Amino acid sequence: MSFSRFFSFQHSYERLPVHTKSRLSPQNYRKLVVAASIFGGICVVWLLAKFLSYKAPYTPLDNYEHLNILPLLRDQTPLSSSSQRGVFSSLYSDSFAIAVAVLGHSVRRANIDARLILPYLSSQVSSNAICIVKAAGWEPHAVPLLPPPHNGRGIHARFRDQYTKLRIWSLGEELGIDSAVYFDADTLVLRNFEELFNIPWEFGATPDIYRPGDDRGFAITFNAGVLAFRPSKKTFEDMKQKLETANYPLEQAEQAFLNLYFGAKALRLPYVYNANIVVKERSLEMWEELGEEMRVIHYSVIKPFWAKSVSNDLLMTPEQIRKINDERAAKIGGFYRKEVGWWREVFEELMQEKGDAIRACYS
Repeated sequence: MSFSRFFSFQHSYERLPVHTKSRLSPQNYRKLVVAASIFGGICVVWLLAKFLSYKAPYTPLDNYEHLNILPLLRDQTPLSSSSQRGVFSSLYSDSFAIAVAVLGHSVRRANIDARLILPYLSSQVSSNAICIVKAAGWEPHAVPLLPPPHNGRGIHARFRDQYTKLRIWSLGEELGIDSAVYFDADTLVLRNFEELFNIPWEFGATPDIYRPGDDRGFAITFNAGVLAFRPSKKTFEDMKQKLETANYPLEQAEQAFLNLYFGAKALRLPYVYNANIVVKERSLEMWEELGEEMRVIHYSVIKPFWAKSVSNDLLMTPEQIRKINDERAAKIGGFYRKEVGWWREVFEELMQEKGDAIRACYS
């Protein structure tokens, strides 16, 4: 075959079968168009309703209220002596007694020169639990419950006791404390943080962090798990007076109130002072960098000493704590195993040094 004949050759292909039954009849076509129109209309109405009903997320600065009467800076005075420095925590149930004891031991092993002061609710905390925290060096002080505002409306049950935390302002002044740092029971001190006692501001806290999938991400609002503050009865009475009238998300309890009260005047502390474990989920690189200077780790979403199955009034034994700790270390495929291990190390050190005194508290 010549070259020209090759290109002029017409290939004949077998035609593909045509499925005539798949074609829509005019009647079915009209039904499909009507259904699509109805569906499209519903989508438009839904999107319009979402647009018209959209409400921007609450932020204390966008919803600012003038509540705080405190000066930005405290009068410049000589640095506080150790007797005027206080490390505070709180205890509202027996189930967190060991955690508070471990926290206190972590403060001492970081060579913090300050008093360990623990307000607690005597109606909810047993004498056995108080015995345990005293063995770890805490000074327990019974305080009355500070009821949530609006009769607790809108607040999660597990946060109903949390407003009592505000009493650290008045208790601190009563005990002669000039400069203080507060820690939630689910934190652990890793390094010395004494510089916080010497900041001139009235109040400081670390910005909050939310888990992946939560649009709030690295927030401008602060987390109330670690607070640097200046005790003052006047401040407490002012906060107490404004609890009922301030507008903030009630479900977020005292943390939301403090964000509103101190919103424009709070010193934002670096993340190393409240290294929320959620950071590891959002940015492993940032977490590794924080680890080089981390002062305090906050076990916000996974607690090395507690599980949801634990009753609030259960005073767990050291053996129960070890079992729970092993289970928590294995959670999420062991993602937090190292950090849970940090807590376990301090716990075992506490039991080695104070174990006899702690075990005696169970009898």
